[in-house]
Amino acid sequence: MSKNKNNKRNNKMKTILFVAAVVVVALALGGYIWYSSVTSYVATVSGEKISSSDYKYFLATVKNQMEDDAKIADEESRKAFWNSKVDGIDAKEIAKQRTLESTKEYKIQLIKAKENGIFLNDNDLKVINDSINDFLNQLAISYQMTSDSPNAKKPEDVIKEMYGFGVDELRNIMKNLRLIYKFVEQEQKKINVTEEEMKKRYAENKDTFDTVDVRHILISTWDKETGEELSEEDKKKKYEEAKKILERVKNGEDMEKLATELSDDSGVNENKGLLKVDYNKTIVEELKPFTDWAVKNKVGDTGIVETSYGYHVVRIEDRTDYADVADKVRNVILSEKYDEILKEWAKDPKYDIVKNEFAINRIKVE
Repeated sequence: MSKNKNNKRNNKMKTILFVAAVVVVALALGGYIWYSSVTSYVATVSGEKISSSDYKYFLATVKNQMEDDAKIADEESRKAFWNSKVDGIDAKEIAKQRTLESTKEYKIQLIKAKENGIFLNDNDLKVINDSINDFLNQLAISYQMTSDSPNAKKPEDVIKEMYGFGVDELRNIMKNLRLIYKFVEQEQKKINVTEEEMKKRYAENKDTFDTVDVRHILISTWDKETGEELSEEDKKKKYEEAKKILERVKNGEDMEKLATELSDDSGVNENKGLLKVDYNKTIVEELKPFTDWAVKNKVGDTGIVETSYGYHVVRIEDRTDYADVADKVRNVILSEKYDEILKEWAKDPKYDIVKNEFAINRIKVE
């Protein structure tokens, strides 16, 4: 009897332990499901959820823009920036607020696109897949080139680091953005832009619309052997050299030939000294004096422009006019008018954003 009692007692204990284990697992699983559920979205707009992936995607974009504006040069200055204040407000909070504004507009347009029956066809899906595959291939090539380095990262890891989520989430966001693109394209067809508006805008902003072809001959102010900048005395000699070349250009000598023979620009054999300057494109800070000179002058103008690379003997070969850039001007005005319409939609109370503070506070801005 004693043995049977012990067996019963042991079996009862095993049952209790088993049930307890099941309860613990169930509680853990329930907690995980709850946590995943409440952190899967950061806000709602008109009842539609803004996913954490959506938010992280736009946060990465906002961060990059803010860092570009702040001219972040290295990791140390990047960390310092994100621990600083901008106009008295914590930089991280500004990034979060701008991200919420962007995701709200994103969701409004997505809602309207679906309401208007916009859908993705096979060609759209192909464009999205090709774009993502090209991106992954570029990352893969980079990984192969640096695979021997201990810091080398696989394409999937790079995407995870950039956005905080994987390829599948990125693909879904690209689909939504493609849908919005088609909706915006449809809406812009309803917007009227007059020729008068376009000509007025071009006249006021030629510098930002025109593309300028500039022939240049670079006289470097750096020592080719040591890589060090020349002394002030030697730089003066280089400037005198540039002045003599400019006189030869003004006297009618073939500037293309002079560039091939005399320019210190490493790409001169391919471009013959001819550079295309578009002020709307990303401007290399070191070349800003060159760009500024190009957009302010007219065809045939010559001069000497100093940059950190040296002295550039320059001449404007060609530049666009209104007829060449009319489509560009129209698209800018169209975008501005559409943005005004989008901002009006955003004022509608039905599109008020309802934040999920619990989820937002768990997404770090670093």
